[in-house]
Amino acid sequence: MSKHILLIDDDRDDAEIFSDALEELGMEAAVTHFADGNEGVQKLHEKTIAAPDIIFLDINMPHIDGWDCLRELKTIAYLQKIPIVMYSTSNFEQLDISPEDIGATAFLTKPDNFNELKERLSSLFSQLLS
Repeated sequence: MSKHILLIDDDRDDAEIFSDALEELGMEAAVTHFADGNEGVQKLHEKTIAAPDIIFLDINMPHIDGWDCLRELKTIAYLQKIPIVMYSTSNFEQLDISPEDIGATAFLTKPDNFNELKERLSSLFSQLLS
């Protein structure tokens, strides 16, 4: 069964690498990408895109960062049970909080290595979408 993944990340190269990793994993997934958090949140509020099975949010974005975007997404009733993964180059191990403390489902640090990204995504998907 195909999954719908929403990726909100201002870095188009990272978004392309993300999609390539899913493809190499053989994931049956449609990825909707927004480079701007405001646009992604607006489309979800308006229900002009299909409800995603999982949302990945970059933290460091212009206009609205991932933290503010997360807070906005948590106000949308139909998204309450959808996993939200904070996805960033930031090292989450340095944060003194858990994903649950901020309303996210998980943290995923963007690795420097493509194969490591595939491994992390595969592990995460088996935990969250099985």
